[in-house]
Amino acid sequence: MLLSIVIANWNTRELIIDCLNSIYSIDDYTILKGKLEVIVIDNGSKDGSVEAIKKQFQSVVLIENKNNVGYAPACNQGMRIAKGKYVLLLGSDTMLTNGSLLISFVKLETENELGAVGCKLIYPDGRLQGNLKKFPTLKNAFFTYLSLDKLNYDYDMLWFDYDKEIYVDQVATTYLMIRRNILEQINYFDESYRILYNDVDLCKKIWDTGKKIKFTPEAVVIHHGSYSTNKARFKVRRIMYEDIFRYFYRNYGVAAIFLIPVLFVRLMIVSFLK
Repeated sequence: MLLSIVIANWNTRELIIDCLNSIYSIDDYTILKGKLEVIVIDNGSKDGSVEAIKKQFQSVVLIENKNNVGYAPACNQGMRIAKGKYVLLLGSDTMLTNGSLLISFVKLETENELGAVGCKLIYPDGRLQGNLKKFPTLKNAFFTYLSLDKLNYDYDMLWFDYDKEIYVDQVATTYLMIRRNILEQINYFDESYRILYNDVDLCKKIWDTGKKIKFTPEAVVIHHGSYSTNKARFKVRRIMYEDIFRYFYRNYGVAAIFLIPVLFVRLMIVSFLK
């Protein structure tokens, strides 16, 4: 097995069906057929996702969780049973385009210094979707959660045009192809990050192994964008904000305590005014 595609799903029935259709319809699948597996972990969806997947995609390895255990634990369930030399973490609200899998695969096969490869994300209407960032400082956190995004110009890599290859600190795990032996070495996602910042932590651990992460614009994937989290209720959003604080407290210590009121106000606004 060369490639395992791991997808965590929570109430995105129509989108994940489109995602799976895109995997099986691109030329890459024809080339990799027999050497590619698709693993879907469903986090207790109530929208018929499981039934639709079982009906239309019998070859998918489907893990059914009774409840929403969180993004990181769900992905870990899939990664731990993955048999591929490489593992692709893929969002349920994405659609692959021709060449995306093979381009990423070849990069990892031929460039030994790489631990992972990310792609260019675009919205369904063709607009560019930024998915690269530097590792965040505490200052970046204050600017982000006070909605002062213009002050995060460098952190958000707003200077980058996404038209050339670049080594990058972190790539969103909406699409990130990783060497399986690296995942085993770093013990996958840290499950204490149930929803957010698990990808930041994962990328830091990949770099800590001595391997690099590369972005390539040649691989293009369509992404609807944060569909599951946009419709999350207060209980789920609270977990998201706990994840945010956990990351900064672990990396910056007691200085991160000053983030608490900022995050609390932001959580109240986002949860009750949307």
